[in-house]
Amino acid sequence: MDKNLVKELIIIYHKMNDTIPWIEKYRPKNIKEIVYHDEIKNTLIKLINNNKFPHTIFFGPPGTGKTSTILACAREIYGESFKSMVLELNGSDDRGIKVIREQIKDFSEYNQLFCKGIKLVILDEADSMTYDAQFALRRVIENYTYNTRFCLICNYISKLIPALQSRCITFRFSNIDNKNAIIKLKDIVKKEGIKYNCKGLNTIMDITKGDMRQSINLLQSVSMATGFINEDNVYKCSGEPSEKIFKSLINILLNSSFCEAYEYINKIRLEYSMSLIDLIKRIDKFIFNLSLSDENLSDLITDLSEIETNLSNGGTDEIQIGSMIACFMKLRYKK
Repeated sequence: MDKNLVKELIIIYHKMNDTIPWIEKYRPKNIKEIVYHDEIKNTLIKLINNNKFPHTIFFGPPGTGKTSTILACAREIYGESFKSMVLELNGSDDRGIKVIREQIKDFSEYNQLFCKGIKLVILDEADSMTYDAQFALRRVIENYTYNTRFCLICNYISKLIPALQSRCITFRFSNIDNKNAIIKLKDIVKKEGIKYNCKGLNTIMDITKGDMRQSINLLQSVSMATGFINEDNVYKCSGEPSEKIFKSLINILLNSSFCEAYEYINKIRLEYSMSLIDLIKRIDKFIFNLSLSDENLSDLITDLSEIETNLSNGGTDEIQIGSMIACFMKLRYKK
């Protein structure tokens, strides 16, 4: 082959590779590459090696590796036959009973002429499906167990009907701890040749709260915008308030007047487009660092949780801001 042509093909390949989102580029290719969840990983490896892969439900918070894990399992099982033996659907897009009766049923009934074996249906965001669709899926699972396995992925297993839960083995995915998550982020920045410091990576994890998908997306955004992963650049690209802002907020809530605190909270909300409920979630770690008695800390947490409940039930931010300020002002008059 002509050397110039080879060079051009290599250049084209690298250009195409640069356009791939990092969340896809660094998605685990096999089970061994999966970060954290060692017990789940070891159990799945045993099931695959013994050729006894069951119907499964993967549930847990977003960005914890549920989809990546089942895709890695599928690649381990099917290899080059992956595309013809695996059907991927998203419950939030395809929620109706029609999809269950047509796409999944047709896929389960279709005879693979060149790829023999058990097929796999991956249904992401299964908790978004209607109850009618879930009951229809139950019948499909019963009818096609002999040649098809189903993996249901969801955030909340409680939203799945008991009839589905009883037919599957459940695996709970928890948030990836900072230590393992930062190891993964370091591996990515080293492969990409991006400059970074540890404070920048820790800031990413503080903002994303263990959501690995969000962490990698934010990492890519910061690297493309600035070329250096540090604390200031992460806050600039994420649009999130820095720790200094929250420390100032706590200080104002404890020491300033009601009006000053109200104005400062509104300033943060407008400048960073934050809802009050997000603001409350972000100040929790600063609250636990306050020098408060156990009784006062318990009362403060209880009061803030009531405000969070009110907001979830449709309460207005303006009224609840006043309640939040009052929670802190009460601390001034307690012994």
